[in-house]
Amino acid sequence: MARRLKLAGLIDLLWVEQPGEILELARDQRLDREFLSSGPWLNRWLARGIRRHLQLDGHPLPPVAPIGDERPNATQTTLARHLEGPPCSQADLEALAAYLARGDAPDGPGVLVQGIIGRRFNGDYRANPQSYQDACLLDRAARTLNPWRQWRWRRSGDVDQARARLAEKVQRDATALHATAIALHNLVAALERMRQLVVEHPHALARITPAAAASRCLVAPETVLRQARTHGNHGAGSFAPGTLALFRLETARARSLRHDIAFLTHTWSHCPAAAWVPRLLSEAWRKAGERPAQGG
Repeated sequence: MARRLKLAGLIDLLWVEQPGEILELARDQRLDREFLSSGPWLNRWLARGIRRHLQLDGHPLPPVAPIGDERPNATQTTLARHLEGPPCSQADLEALAAYLARGDAPDGPGVLVQGIIGRRFNGDYRANPQSYQDACLLDRAARTLNPWRQWRWRRSGDVDQARARLAEKVQRDATALHATAIALHNLVAALERMRQLVVEHPHALARITPAAAASRCLVAPETVLRQARTHGNHGAGSFAPGTLALFRLETARARSLRHDIAFLTHTWSHCPAAAWVPRLLSEAWRKAGERPAQGG
């Protein structure tokens, strides 16, 4: 059931977590990602924060850009084609399998995943603890609803510096920047779920199929935002120019295990990695099943 937080002149937020309502609103072109400075004060503040953090050279990163005139747009189509074929190199697949089966990666799979994604765009990409820390900071800054933190980050310049370092690693490719700084966190979380499944159920690798494991452990973005461009009514609630709708994708996905929720399939903002992510997870699980598991 949708929740509403509305205080005249201060804030107007609509949380939506039912799968059907999310997909309907995700298709509704009265809700966009332009994030204009409109609506109550806190909404304008949040919109400015999104525009400030999720941009490169003054332009929004493709996955948070407005709908535009063409969908799927050229970036979505190109990236989807680029992600066809083997999901990663054999060496990277072996590293993922070692993490799932034996926990080989004491600090978690973050650096490994960032490197795998980065090499889809730049064959020489090398992730490290600093680059992963930068990605975590940029992701937190883009998602926080805390004005005080936003103000502190703006004063310190830490987020801008992190984004600049990450952009240089991918030759300032906006799509690659989003993939290696924002999108990677859902894949990291999914692999952590897979590892936990192996730890808690020692025979999981033998008894759960790769496809079932990928579906069970898939992680959607916790929250995806849209901004109302006009007045409208919906079963989830009414909205006005500047209303921010927060789609709780992971909550909805967990209830249904539907991939179309996780990737907003069949909507104008669908994720080009909708096939690549489950394929990578499935292959990693399959490969891990070929080696001895170790709990703990």
